[in-house]
Amino acid sequence: MLPETWAETRAILRAFGGLVRRHVGWAIGALLLCAAAVALFFPHDRAWLTAVQLFRGDAEKTAHGLAWQLGRWGDYPTYNLPVAILIWIYGAVTKSPAWRRVAIVAFLGASLAGLFDDCFRLTMGRPRPDVYPPVPDGFYGPAKALFGRYESFPSGHAASDLGMAVALLYVSRGLGVLTTAYALAVIWGRMELNKHYPSDVAVGSVIGVYFGTLIGLAGARLAPTR
Repeated sequence: MLPETWAETRAILRAFGGLVRRHVGWAIGALLLCAAAVALFFPHDRAWLTAVQLFRGDAEKTAHGLAWQLGRWGDYPTYNLPVAILIWIYGAVTKSPAWRRVAIVAFLGASLAGLFDDCFRLTMGRPRPDVYPPVPDGFYGPAKALFGRYESFPSGHAASDLGMAVALLYVSRGLGVLTTAYALAVIWGRMELNKHYPSDVAVGSVIGVYFGTLIGLAGARLAPTR
């Protein structure tokens, strides 16, 4: 199973590279969307973050508990990677090459989106909304980002979760719908807990959708929709 998995992974990555080269306009469009999101959201981030936090009192405690669990179990090591591994194991046990390829698509969608997101998240140095002691919002560079609490922009959860979910929509619609719903819940939770501003999750979402779309299209050539 492992040699076949490696060969299929390389085939999907080759197809992904071909799509990137043929559809440069998509990359430009994604960059423009990210720029537009920053320009539109950034001046209003604090106010809009407060606006989406709808719960107060006991309901707020319940919402925060749920949001914390979503963030904890919606991260790459605790969610994306285990889900991809479980799908691969299912494919191995059932001797289904199609499910094995679905696992590869899930893994690549989350991994590529997350890695690209980290290039900015770990160098931009934007403080999280709940950083203490409070500091003026802005970008403080990699010296701050590497020491935590200054890694708000863009959202890694949004990128990796949507990267996997959107990719799965092309090869397993049922799983794609479920993981998309979960990704949106995680994104809400990150804002509910003051971990990300709206612009953080907007840009992270664009990254996730871009990589998820291209990986999904590349994988669909080998793994027809289930």
